[in-house]
Amino acid sequence: MSKSFMRYLRLGIPLAVLATSCGSPTNELTFNTATPTSPSPTSTTIAPSERVESVVFTDTEITQHIVSDFSQISQQRAQCGRTPDQCPINQMAITGSPLFRSLTSIMNERVVGHLYTRKDTGKLRVRIESVEIVDTIRATVHTCIFDSVVLFDSGQIGGTADDIVFDDSVISAFMVWSVQLDHGIWKWVSSTATQRKIGADICGFAN
Repeated sequence: MSKSFMRYLRLGIPLAVLATSCGSPTNELTFNTATPTSPSPTSTTIAPSERVESVVFTDTEITQHIVSDFSQISQQRAQCGRTPDQCPINQMAITGSPLFRSLTSIMNERVVGHLYTRKDTGKLRVRIESVEIVDTIRATVHTCIFDSVVLFDSGQIGGTADDIVFDDSVISAFMVWSVQLDHGIWKWVSSTATQRKIGADICGFAN
């Protein structure tokens, strides 16, 4: 298993899910959405090098709610890379879900291994492309993600003087996320990569 592939697992995607997603997209990708009445693209800046944006037409209140919550959780996930010991996993994923377990394991590894990211060392781009409403508490979110954020191994000296680059690989992927409403927040449940590319941007981000 390549270093770049292992790096992407550290983003919070369960190994078992990714390992079975290399073939054709499943039926989960086949869906119909209501014709939007008006476009409502959004963009939220996390840091100068990080951006979460949406091209979904938020023509209904529930769609707007899902897009807003997904964007917020994506921002929290970016911050978790910088401060893994403070990652609010309970606010991000359904307790006991695949992504809850994966995030918990990853953040524990980061804390024990003194691994973290920094602002403006590489880029993170997340684009929410479509939303499928399954029922009143479940939905599916389709995204494309580009990530070249550098992961550092912090040294023994206070500060960054002896930090070393742990992983600076680049990866992009089309992702399908299952989300669920929990106490008024649409949280992550699980995710699948339907297409991924190491060393390139398959999402077509301009910058």
